[in-house]
Amino acid sequence: MRGACENPNCTFNATGSCVVGNPPGDCSFRPVVDAGEADSPEVESPDPVDDTGDKIDISLALGLGRAVLSAPDQDPPTFPASRTLGILEANAMMEQRQTCLIGIVGLAGAGKTAALVSAYLMLSKGQFEGFSYADSETLRAFEEIARASRTWDKGNPPEHITSHTTLSNDREAGFLHLRLRRDVDGRLFDILLPDLPGEWSRELIDRKDEDRLNFLRAASVIWLMVDGRQFSDDGKVARAHYRATLLIERLADLLGKRRPRIIVVPTWQDKQPFPQEEAARLASCGARFGFDMDIAPIASFSWNDDMEPGHGIPKLIADSLAARPSPPNFWPETGYDHSERRLAAFRRKP
Repeated sequence: MRGACENPNCTFNATGSCVVGNPPGDCSFRPVVDAGEADSPEVESPDPVDDTGDKIDISLALGLGRAVLSAPDQDPPTFPASRTLGILEANAMMEQRQTCLIGIVGLAGAGKTAALVSAYLMLSKGQFEGFSYADSETLRAFEEIARASRTWDKGNPPEHITSHTTLSNDREAGFLHLRLRRDVDGRLFDILLPDLPGEWSRELIDRKDEDRLNFLRAASVIWLMVDGRQFSDDGKVARAHYRATLLIERLADLLGKRRPRIIVVPTWQDKQPFPQEEAARLASCGARFGFDMDIAPIASFSWNDDMEPGHGIPKLIADSLAARPSPPNFWPETGYDHSERRLAAFRRKP
């Protein structure tokens, strides 16, 4: 008998014919083997036994069929499932640890998202003055809004760095989270920042639709974002000022008796400085409704060589963290009227 073909180029099993044309029974590449050796049955080795005489499962003894690696003790860390935090997640965080909720309002195009993207990019590069990045539970959300700022060609900047904000749930705000470490003392700060479409502020002004913005009542400070270019344009300043004052009035109604500090944040300072007279007019308007208002101009993305991108944003964050509502008067003074002391006029009858 002949054994298996030893020709490395043999294709008999695939084609049914010898690659060199030999008959299968007489192929010189098939060695002759002893018939007895070929027909001899294989001798099965006896199953191993243990000391008690019981048979041992050889597959278990060799570890066959077992997992190569043991299961981890706990699930590996993963990114949060959602991109932004909802109201319930934000409330849970504020209950667990001290958290600064910053309210952000402003019309479309005011630069709300651009300010958040600029802060995130400066933190990622270690250029955030006074603070460093410590943690975030919404990194995927930050990456999503920052994606457009990395796609334009140098020397050919787009008109809008960030895309228009849209929410999957149009009735609930989405919050971005940052944990910052202050360089001076190493203290950690947790910050919640809502990324809202400008249509919410517009509907608050035009229709007094405030249900979606009820979370502002828990804010430590509110940023009122305005397009600084409009306040420097003689043809647009009147409307821009009117809309801003209406937004302040609507906030006063929404917040009830609460009066958190409001910071007016004019954007696009690389194009035109914010007029001082307009800052004074807005501060006067806020004072009429009981607000303590400040002005903090910023330039999220600068096209001016004399102004760095992110100008004013670290200071805005620092001022927001320092903002605390004024404590109530522990023992208020009340007026005293001697005529109400009836006991002093009491006379016992003789």
